Amino acid sequence: MNNRSNILYVAITISAFFLATACTEETAEEDKGAQEQRFFDIYRASRYPGSEPLESGLYFLENSVGAGVAPDTNDWVMVKHVCYVIPDEHIYESYIENVAEDNNLDPGEVALYGPFKMQNGSRNEGLTEGLTLMREGGEATMFFTSKLGFGEIGNGKLPGYTSLKYEVELLEVIPDIDLYEQAKIDSYMDTVAVSDTIHDPITDVVMYYMIDHETDGTAIGVDSVVAVAYKGYLADGRVFDESIVEDSATFTVGEGIIPGWQFGLQRMKAGEKGRFVIPYQLAYGEEGSKDPTSGLMTIPPYETLFFDIEILSVNGESDDEGGAPEE
Repeated sequence: MNNRSNILYVAITISAFFLATACTEETAEEDKGAQEQRFFDIYRASRYPGSEPLESGLYFLENSVGAGVAPDTNDWVMVKHVCYVIPDEHIYESYIENVAEDNNLDPGEVALYGPFKMQNGSRNEGLTEGLTLMREGGEATMFFTSKLGFGEIGNGKLPGYTSLKYEVELLEVIPDIDLYEQAKIDSYMDTVAVSDTIHDPITDVVMYYMIDHETDGTAIGVDSVVAVAYKGYLADGRVFDESIVEDSATFTVGEGIIPGWQFGLQRMKAGEKGRFVIPYQLAYGEEGSKDPTSGLMTIPPYETLFFDIEILSVNGESDDEGGAPEE
């Protein structure tokens, strides 16, 4: 066999190998899809006999009809939800505390439980479509294959070809998230007699701070080392973080803290107590915050934060003369 024939033979062999490999991979993917559909059909027939899919393939069962508005595909919503993996109904996600505890969804106990704020359209097609069929106050069950879920690839936590079921209670529809958060601030500030503001020229937003107990202690500046006790909470009262006097937090101003704290702390002195009202632009922004290990949400996106602050010391100096306010 001459060199030209050798080259042609090798080329044909390589092409045949890649063609066979591609066919094998395609067949494997088809098998995965067929298996998922087979399990899904068995599950549907046994758990929801007689149910019929919508044109998209979504199965939607309205358990309780709401009386409020229906969300669009990009509205923000507040929900209570439980997400199951089909067919074994393993619970994949829920921010309902007792559900999470009973199913060991949060061993580190880092998640913020309660109503879950999300933008419709940010999860998957099945949930997005299902929410648009609901109204505020309603409850529904929706289930679908991976074609409306996370597809052939999965989402990093769930593998591809995973069918899902959601049980959802739609608590509130939020058409304009900025107006919604500003209303929280306005409502709180209506209860405050005296306050001061800080304007951030970069974001063009305003935060509020109140000094409830004043002292003549050491002023806080950039690079000051401060020890603080604090409680951080949302407008609805849910506490997301807390550091008590006996286990205070110590850090350097300007290093690793949100802008709202950076601005607010520099208006305080050792021994003082006060409060911050921090809009989301000066807190955790449009994305919120997730625990890096578990990926669970610890601060919702677009969330106004409230803090009660006590400055225990500045650069190691406390305000012993000022003391705490009398009861």
